Amino acid sequence: MAFDQTTRNRLARFVGDARALLTEEFTRQLQRTYGIDPTSGEVTAVDRLAGISDAERQTAELLRETAEHYLPGFARTAAKSRRDTIERIVREQAFTVLNRLCALRMAEARGLLIESIAAGYQSRGFQLYARLAGAALGETGDAYRTYLFSLYDQFAIDLPALFDRFSPQGRLFPGETALLTLLDLVNHAEIDSLWAEDETIGWIYQYFNSKEERKAMRDASAAPRNSRELAVRNQFFTPRYVVEFLTDNTLGRIWYEMTQGGTSLKDSCRYLVRRPNEVFLAKGEKASPQAESAENSSQKELLRQPVYIPHRLLKDPRAITMLDPACGSMHFGLYAFDLFEQIYDEAWELEGARGPKALERAPLDAPLHEAYPDKDAFLRDVPRLIVERNIHGVDIDPRAVQIAGLSL
Repeated sequence: MAFDQTTRNRLARFVGDARALLTEEFTRQLQRTYGIDPTSGEVTAVDRLAGISDAERQTAELLRETAEHYLPGFARTAAKSRRDTIERIVREQAFTVLNRLCALRMAEARGLLIESIAAGYQSRGFQLYARLAGAALGETGDAYRTYLFSLYDQFAIDLPALFDRFSPQGRLFPGETALLTLLDLVNHAEIDSLWAEDETIGWIYQYFNSKEERKAMRDASAAPRNSRELAVRNQFFTPRYVVEFLTDNTLGRIWYEMTQGGTSLKDSCRYLVRRPNEVFLAKGEKASPQAESAENSSQKELLRQPVYIPHRLLKDPRAITMLDPACGSMHFGLYAFDLFEQIYDEAWELEGARGPKALERAPLDAPLHEAYPDKDAFLRDVPRLIVERNIHGVDIDPRAVQIAGLSL
């Protein structure tokens, strides 16, 4: 479906409501349970906290360690600096919880997870879990929290950056009232169809920081004052057509030239720029002088002239790497993943037709036909190869680590 302005506005409202809810909830928890006051910046010593469990005491200690890590000498700094640091902690806890629940909801929509979020306590997955556990897990709210934690632990095997329950950014969990309200927001009928769309998580990533927040930052300072402001002020989700155009004409173009036009990407990459009379040069071959002067040629005459494409070595796909230096939600990487799948498929066929020396590869990489017993085994391993060998990304925003991992 198209993410038109109406759709994006509705998604932005959902994200804003969810952030406000979680911010209020975690601010309350810090004050009442963990002895941290976001308003004054005051922090009570852990040994003075009464009536908390061992797990809560451990979380209280970790929250203080996190504050000290973000702001060395935290307890001795100015109140405003302490408040800003506590605000950062609340914000990180909020976006982690939101990202986790949205990730599970998206997994449901793709058939990767039994219904666990879409119907809240009535979800099929939880109902089955509750019947097996019986009364051992306590009240329904406690049992549902334990169920979600078990899902987190399972997904953390492959996505620890997002689902590791013991990470400093993910130690808080909303109380039952806040959780039920959050589930109502996630499962609202107006955004139900969006969970099956790849772009949804990217727009959630952008809308977590509101336009008003960005405006306030710009009004306060012409230039970003810290890494967070740098991320927020320059954080815009790239529309799909822009992603396709840029990736088609970088990764797609490179493989197109390596295969000298003998790739199906020329048909599937709809934004790939090609000239009518391209001439692929052989290794060591130089382009012929242009017969006509460009200065005196019309547009039609220029288009009829040959365009000489310098020779590119045909590489093993494992040696082709992509780096997104501001990856955000990894929207570029997600589309590049699809292109890499086609590239790997074609590389297998090319090596089979031309022999093991057809592809230039790293010294320690065996030819594809020697590394795998057959094409089916090879294709099953391609997703792992792409994630481990081809796609790379960095970002100044720590949320990007969670979202990028989820996207891939």
